Amino acid sequence: MNKTLREILIGVILGDAHIGRTGLNKAFISFEQSSKKAEYLNHLHDLVKKEGLPLIKEGITSYSRNDQRYSVQNNSLYFRTQSLDELKPLADLFLDETGKKRIPLNIKEELTHRGLAYWIMDDGQQVKRGGVTLCTDNYDEDEVDLLQVALKENFDLETNIHNKKSKSGSYYKRIYIPKSDLDELKPDILPYIRDSMLYKINVESNLKQNTEGFISDQESEMEVDIMDN
Repeated sequence: MNKTLREILIGVILGDAHIGRTGLNKAFISFEQSSKKAEYLNHLHDLVKKEGLPLIKEGITSYSRNDQRYSVQNNSLYFRTQSLDELKPLADLFLDETGKKRIPLNIKEELTHRGLAYWIMDDGQQVKRGGVTLCTDNYDEDEVDLLQVALKENFDLETNIHNKKSKSGSYYKRIYIPKSDLDELKPDILPYIRDSMLYKINVESNLKQNTEGFISDQESEMEVDIMDN
């Protein structure tokens, strides 16, 4: 796997992408985004194909499912690689012995400007006052601390924690990059940000999404239901 692809995959796995082991020596990655982010997912699909990672299906699948966390119906787009030997090192990095996603202790050594740009595109949330929030909802406190250290030491970002409460009453933490730090970071990540994702870092774009041509396949919901975010 070349350096560019590895950096991108590090970023998306930190975000919404799911990585899973199959057998002893293989792993797969599945990619999922809201249908509102069709351009970005299509870009990932083209990128993965260009880099020669074979897919379960050639096209992108569209489907709907209930998100029980927020009691809403989501329309999403999805594709998945085949199980591959070359993805096993990433699975070993991000998965514990039980297959649960974790933040690797050496994430500081793995996270680059390109990877951060893809993490923001994949799972960043626009903040109207100018910063950006990274949705680290499913990581525990120690893992969020690891990510904050990586952001500070790699990019000199002074981040804050926003505590959020779910509808079930549980609390989770999100990493907030303030406007001043984001403005300093922008020149280094803008080369990697898709036009359709510029809004996440409060940069305007006139590009509109187009979801025409995607395959609707409700049978894929069984696959997607096993995904963790």
